[in-house]
Amino acid sequence: MGRQARLKKNRQDSSGQSQPPDTTEPTQFVKQIQQQGYNLKQAQRSPELPDDRPEPQV
Repeated sequence: MGRQARLKKNRQDSSGQSQPPDTTEPTQFVKQIQQQGYNLKQAQRSPELPDDRPEPQV
């Protein structure tokens, strides 16, 4: 049996053993974030950056 035939056989064998789809609920991520203390409704925004750059004081 050559290398190509072995690879083909391995691909055919592994295609029959597909993993079942994950059955996690879609809100699981949000629940985990809230348990860590984050509130998604009141997200902390970054401060506003000024439009001009002030000159450094020496």
